[in-house]
Amino acid sequence: MTAHMHCVIVDAFSTGRYLPAALARRGVGCTHVQSSEAVPGFYLRTFPSGAFAPEDALVHRGDLDGLVAELARRGPAFVVAGAETGVDLADALAHRLGVPGNAVDAGRVRRDKYEMAMAVRGHGLRAPDTLRTHRFEAARAWAEAYDRWPLVVKPADSAGTDNVFFCSNTVEMCTAFSRILGSSNLMGAANRTVVVQEFLAGTEYFANSVSVDGRHHIAEIWRYHKRPGRGGAAVYDYEEPLSDDDPAARLIRPYLLGVLDALGVRHGPAHSEIMLTGHGPVLVECGARLAGSILPDVVDRCFGTNHVDLTAEALSDPAGFRTWADRPAELKTHLRYVSLISPVSGRVTSLSGFGRIRELESFAGLQLGVGVGDVLAPTVDSATSPGVCYLLHDDPGQIEADYRALRAAELDGLYAVQ
Repeated sequence: MTAHMHCVIVDAFSTGRYLPAALARRGVGCTHVQSSEAVPGFYLRTFPSGAFAPEDALVHRGDLDGLVAELARRGPAFVVAGAETGVDLADALAHRLGVPGNAVDAGRVRRDKYEMAMAVRGHGLRAPDTLRTHRFEAARAWAEAYDRWPLVVKPADSAGTDNVFFCSNTVEMCTAFSRILGSSNLMGAANRTVVVQEFLAGTEYFANSVSVDGRHHIAEIWRYHKRPGRGGAAVYDYEEPLSDDDPAARLIRPYLLGVLDALGVRHGPAHSEIMLTGHGPVLVECGARLAGSILPDVVDRCFGTNHVDLTAEALSDPAGFRTWADRPAELKTHLRYVSLISPVSGRVTSLSGFGRIRELESFAGLQLGVGVGDVLAPTVDSATSPGVCYLLHDDPGQIEADYRALRAAELDGLYAVQ
């Protein structure tokens, strides 16, 4: 690692908020660039205030040439996206500054779910059958010809379970179309097209990876557990990591390496979601950025490292990172990431009820997305979850018992609203 190295972080929101500290521990100074003036408020609330000097906190207002000139004076060694909103600008800045980064995504294969599926398929890998259109009549004709229900209907460019619908007929598809085209995605952009995809039957997983010069290190693979939510969309229930010798991990790992190559992910972090079907792994989607909503210090207690620190290490010392990047992560204990599910709506009057959650024997961390005075809505997708709770313990039975106690508390006044 070079002393006094400098870097650029684009949108240090969500998990990206932890990057400045992780890089500072490695002697790297940071300039922050906010990708636009219109970054969604739920992202802005996660910004690590105090992590950057005022002169090192810039906002991109459309003048890319001016921004590049300003950053070039600082001599950055690399550029990294802290959140999904910063991915495109990070790629453009890395290219213009002549530093390592993913090629500018002109084909939108790392953002548009249709282009993503086509790129993976073009690489000889399984991808879901997919249509992208802004016309409902075209979608209906495709669906009737395809004749395999249910179908997944979702925005072409978003994340999580945002406006993801599972449609059993054309009437439900029409409702989903209207809902999607009449709203914006999680990044705040208007939805202009809709993706209709094959429904993948199986078990869903996600994997976090870090790449250096096209060499990929798969840091961790987790199994999703979801439950039906209101309106038919699935909501996240909890997630648990796999051991390296888990049969599912052995199937997913080589497939994911090919996916990352197909999508042109050569530098930095990626977060990929994969369905393990009866015919093998199939990509759901991939984001060229950190996993969202994690607590690095808790994950560190399970793996001995975490996605944020691995990213900081790979970017600041790529040669050193490559010497051990092939070593699989080893689970040191049991861990469960529980998404909070609110059954109520109203204005939050108190958070004192979470005291009983912190007293659970396996409690390891809590990340709330709401505060006193905020309006809480019933959880219907990832965006309306009030937060996450980590349970960590050597005894998986204790984790299960505490998980059940948490869910019971949610139905028994955990969320104080009026």
